[in-house]
Amino acid sequence: MTNTSDISLQGCHPPAWSSIYPFKTNIVTLTLISVITHLEWTSVCIIYDKNTEYKALELQHSLSVTGKYAVVYSMEEMTSSKIDDVLSKNTHASFLLNITVLCSLESCTSFLKQPFDHNRTNILRNSLLHFSRWLVGIFDDKDVMILEDNHIPFDNIAVIQFFSSQLKTLENSHMLKEKKKPCSRQAYNCTWFPMYTLMWHQDRRGLTGVKSNGSKLTDNEIFPNAKFGFNKRKFLVSTIPSYPFVVLNNRTKTYTGITMDLLKHLSDGLNFTYDLIGPPDGNWGAETGNGTWNGMVGQLQRKEVDMVATAFTVLSQREMVMDFTQPYYYESTSILIKKPDPDDKQWTKLLDPFSSTVFLCVGISVPLCALLLFLFEKYNPFYRKVKEKKEIRELHQFSESVWYMYGSLLTHGGIHIAASTAGRTFLSCWWIFCIVIVATYSGNFVAVLSVTKETLPFEGIEGLVGQDMYKWGTIGGSGYETIFKNSALPERELFWDGVLKFSSSDPSVLRGDYDAHIQKVLDGGYAFLWDDIPNEISVTNSCDLAKISTDMFSTYAIGLPNNSPFEKIFTDGIILTLESGLIDLWMTKVWPQHKSCAESSLTSTKPIAVFDIQIAFYIIGGGICLAVLSLLAEYFKLKCQNRPQKQP
Repeated sequence: MTNTSDISLQGCHPPAWSSIYPFKTNIVTLTLISVITHLEWTSVCIIYDKNTEYKALELQHSLSVTGKYAVVYSMEEMTSSKIDDVLSKNTHASFLLNITVLCSLESCTSFLKQPFDHNRTNILRNSLLHFSRWLVGIFDDKDVMILEDNHIPFDNIAVIQFFSSQLKTLENSHMLKEKKKPCSRQAYNCTWFPMYTLMWHQDRRGLTGVKSNGSKLTDNEIFPNAKFGFNKRKFLVSTIPSYPFVVLNNRTKTYTGITMDLLKHLSDGLNFTYDLIGPPDGNWGAETGNGTWNGMVGQLQRKEVDMVATAFTVLSQREMVMDFTQPYYYESTSILIKKPDPDDKQWTKLLDPFSSTVFLCVGISVPLCALLLFLFEKYNPFYRKVKEKKEIRELHQFSESVWYMYGSLLTHGGIHIAASTAGRTFLSCWWIFCIVIVATYSGNFVAVLSVTKETLPFEGIEGLVGQDMYKWGTIGGSGYETIFKNSALPERELFWDGVLKFSSSDPSVLRGDYDAHIQKVLDGGYAFLWDDIPNEISVTNSCDLAKISTDMFSTYAIGLPNNSPFEKIFTDGIILTLESGLIDLWMTKVWPQHKSCAESSLTSTKPIAVFDIQIAFYIIGGGICLAVLSLLAEYFKLKCQNRPQKQP
């Protein structure tokens, strides 16, 4: 059954088929059914020219006997519009992937190179180039090698040449008419039909004899191009620079980065090439109204590109008009601001050891406990024996109780001491309270003066929208614009309302240039929300920047046109890449080494300057002013008391 270079198919039906088909069944039909059975096709689309209609109908009938689904079309009706009609009426038109063509050499050469429109706007038809299998039966004595120079676009084509002269001899053979039984090589001079496959070579495609490593032909032997992925098909890929995932070298106009490494890895594994372009409007992709999108999402929606490869965020709104592969990176979101100048609030260092809540509680405790002490001392029966109690200035007077409580908080106390058991019990507990407060405050105050403490002005998106020191923004036309536009969370609605308000007077808050936003942050008074990795790198490269975390997260994936038949192929490739750990390896190569800022690398305590404790001078200054005012008040009060009364 084999010769030195290829597999040839026997020109009479094998004994295994004799119990199913009568001998009058066409030899061509038996041969094709044998190959289709080896390929394990369950459905077939049969296409014929004007001279092979009878053979096509017989093949369809014979396939149905074996339980295989087959449809028949003439070459004239199998057009692009016909394929669209078939696909629209059949939700599972898998028979279009397994195609058997019966024709002469001349009709085959003209049909195979232009039966369909294969541009990217017709996704399913375009996918036939890669997924379809073509079993071509050529009825001609001419050399089929002419197919090599015919620029056939399909990847997987196998050719069986049925020599017309030999078929005619078999049909007229007296032996076949009389015996009506399977031939054997010992008894009959049977005919053998050669099979070829159209293989990709370095500079051209050529017909190669089908080789078998065993007694049974397999799909990889008949269609070996299927082993080579996309067979060097060129895809058009849209991208936007987003460090460190996509980095554009302006001098060489080349792209590098993690996503570009992933794209290169997929192209090597799946055997395709690609060209990189950017969206004409420079946007990532946001809805513009009436169901249309701009940027890269719009390119996919209009099927102007084959895929999008960058730090592209997966969003449910985008999935309505496009497809995503398996995510290859999960990322958080952060807010970038310029670090507040610590000297701006240096005078508040006296307040830094405690939070405002602690100061409030202590401030309330002093007058409240003074009131309790006053009540204990004034209405305590213990003091009924004391004569002229009312004329003595002691703790039974509210002002004296207040000054005592204030003095004990400063570890000093007062000149008056409670004599009653109730008063002494209460004061002993108050002194314990004061010791704890003062010790804690003193320890923290020393730490505040010794080490620089970075205090950020707000926390998260909720804190950002609740302050009035900073304007805020993000990259316009990005996934964040879509998120905030469609979010029902109050803080996100306020964020977007603020962006719209600021953009009316300052359009740069929605600018598409990341570096422009960074410069705006460095200028001060501006907060920029974006992905955490580029923000982290910006903070690493500049000690003037600070990063505030949020509760938002993003996932990055490769974008494909809606209902793309290639989604599973690329998803499987990405999963294998993730499992191999290559993404983490690529990340370590681009991630910069952390540079410590001068104020964060102190190894010893710093000397305390007057500037650090300036608030103490403010307090003593305020005390002097209050004392002077009190002195003046007492002076005028005494003067009024000593003024002689007018005689009536």
